[in-house]
Amino acid sequence: MKNFLRIIALLLSVLLVGSVIGCATPETPDDTTAAEQTSGETVAETEEQDLVNPNLDPLNWNEEEFHILYNGNDLEPNLDFVAEDINGSLLNDAVYNRNLFIAKKHNLKITYQFDSDSNHVKTIENNIAGGTDIAQLVEVNQNYSMTMAIKGDLIELGELKNIDLDKPYWYSGLLSGSSLANKNYFAYSDANVHAFGATPVTIFNKTVHSDHNLDDLYKIVTDGGWTHEVMSKMVQAVTADKDGDGVITKDDYLGMIANTFCIDCFISGSGYQMITKDADDMPVLQIKDETFYNIIESIKSLCAAENGMFLVDRTSTATEAREYWTEHAITENRALFWIGNFKCVERLRVSDTDFGVVPIPKVNSDQQEYKVHMQANIGAAMSVPVSAAARADDISVILEDIAYQSYLTVMPQYMEVLIQGQSIRDSDSLVCIQIIRNAYYCDMGFMLGNYGLAILTAMRTVVQNNSAVNTAVATQDKLFSNTLKKIQADLNG
Repeated sequence: MKNFLRIIALLLSVLLVGSVIGCATPETPDDTTAAEQTSGETVAETEEQDLVNPNLDPLNWNEEEFHILYNGNDLEPNLDFVAEDINGSLLNDAVYNRNLFIAKKHNLKITYQFDSDSNHVKTIENNIAGGTDIAQLVEVNQNYSMTMAIKGDLIELGELKNIDLDKPYWYSGLLSGSSLANKNYFAYSDANVHAFGATPVTIFNKTVHSDHNLDDLYKIVTDGGWTHEVMSKMVQAVTADKDGDGVITKDDYLGMIANTFCIDCFISGSGYQMITKDADDMPVLQIKDETFYNIIESIKSLCAAENGMFLVDRTSTATEAREYWTEHAITENRALFWIGNFKCVERLRVSDTDFGVVPIPKVNSDQQEYKVHMQANIGAAMSVPVSAAARADDISVILEDIAYQSYLTVMPQYMEVLIQGQSIRDSDSLVCIQIIRNAYYCDMGFMLGNYGLAILTAMRTVVQNNSAVNTAVATQDKLFSNTLKKIQADLNG
């Protein structure tokens, strides 16, 4: 996180310098002062790197494979480790060089295998049952990571003795929400650009925003006033029947367009913990609660068709609709807001659209901070299967080194791609990225769907159908409570 903030500060300074070059005559700098400042900055940065450096000694893996199972899809590829050769792409080349550095330092060969999350889980379960070890690192999304953790398929991070989760290249702030009985089994690091890319954001079209003379959105965000109500008013101001057929369709002027993923995003933006913890750090269901009901009611209102939201799933659930109706509405300057993630932002790089990025809005003005949850069914966390336990000490050294080297090279280059690649086109959006990155929290309610605790699925149905949230929760309460009891039983063996 510190490295990220340093990158943001540097990029902001570059943008600010660029903005004044043409409108002021710079003073001639004092060479001695400039040299002293540069020297001081260099010393400070060196001292910071010395504190961060884990100072890991090289291993000797005798050129054996360090094998990684990784997930992803064509639309949202996982590029955490995949880099076959240098090709001129900033991120690819950073990943390739990091892999090469790790391979040479520890005398190993990094290999990786792509498949679906579910198939990777089956592979690991078969390895455990057969006493074989084909993978040292498993990258699957949170839903599957949590399921594997509960089933006992993953090594507890505390047993990986060379991993220091207090280092800034690990996202330690997410560990309290994903722990089970005070133990963690997966984590995110600066190597996990796939997970960062899955972070929910609000993309807005600046042309549409300007054409409707709407209030300065960046100022609203930085003043802390970006809420459902403010968004809703802007949405209603834009939505209009472009073709005059009396019905709002995907081709009209749209205040907001999204697929049902946005419902998860709005829940995460509330910061509400759907699952809390008891004194033993075991999950406790917390959705039969008036505060939660009010949050869902606010999301229902925000997503209502009559209030200007075009939820594509009400018309079609085809990939073309869910993924491209949304994008095209923005690039054709017909939509104000698109609820997506940073991977959606990357897709906009090839367009000429003038757009910006802000956080998911707060529920209301009583909410103190912006919040965001890494998308549970996209992205990947780092975990080590118990089938690799015999080499756990070595593996922990390699993972720590991968995370550290990614902090130095991969994440900075990813940010360079996102920003200099014209995904983010203004300094205000950079400030908002910082706000978003500081807003992460973790809630097991987002990651137990595969285990039968389908809270998000139930809430998507409530919002999409405009049904009663308290009735839905009452209907599911016994099932969800029994699921949590089963989880506790499985963890207790």
